[in-house]
Amino acid sequence: FISSGPIVQVRDSYGRVKVNSDSDNQVFFNGPLTVLINRYSASASEIFAAAMQDYGRAVVLGEQSFGKGTVQQHRSLNHLYDLFDKPLGHVQYTIQKFYRINGGSTQNLGVVPDISFPTAVDPSETGESVEDNALPWDSIKPAKYKQLHSYSSILPKLNEEHLARIKSDMEFGFINEDIKTYKKEKDINSISLNEKTRLAEQDKEDADRLVRLNKRQKALGKKPFADLDAVPKDYEAPDAYLDEAIGITADLTKIKSS
Repeated sequence: FISSGPIVQVRDSYGRVKVNSDSDNQVFFNGPLTVLINRYSASASEIFAAAMQDYGRAVVLGEQSFGKGTVQQHRSLNHLYDLFDKPLGHVQYTIQKFYRINGGSTQNLGVVPDISFPTAVDPSETGESVEDNALPWDSIKPAKYKQLHSYSSILPKLNEEHLARIKSDMEFGFINEDIKTYKKEKDINSISLNEKTRLAEQDKEDADRLVRLNKRQKALGKKPFADLDAVPKDYEAPDAYLDEAIGITADLTKIKSS
């Protein structure tokens, strides 16, 4: 997606910094680009998203990523000539830290999207930042690179069209319902052991799922399902996040070509 230049910086415990670069001088695609991430996008995917964002090569969409910006080494506890009946195991320890080409670390903070999608995943509840003894975010000197584009002037327009689209989108309506349900139920730390109560809860969940499935069927002009047993085994629900990413990419293409 770029011809050449730095991609990621790596610093070790001695403060030595190595810059890993793309040096092949080839571009296989130079058109409008978006990168979709979520809270569980970690490590290599964060390096890629951060590089595309720093170069202004892509608009990053989705959720704040995981924040895994460290490098580990895997080492056996056995010595070469140990004669133990069973292996002693292995230890994994951190030896380096990743940094974006703009100097900021992906550690702890992750990559913050240019356009955010609705999600039930709270960054304060999951990700590297909630781990015990997680290394903090920090920064180093930026690498030498040239930004290819700047999307700052068109991001407000892209976000406006994104918000208008998901406001009337049925699938994002379902997502917002799920977010409300999750927030309502996430702190409930007990369940009923009464069989009748549990079966009633399951029946309600099944009924709600069937209603949702049949709303999709109606929108597609198809026959409703009589019950959940009538749903094909290979049925796949729409991927609202991917579909919206395609919509934003189309908007980006129109704006850039106008």
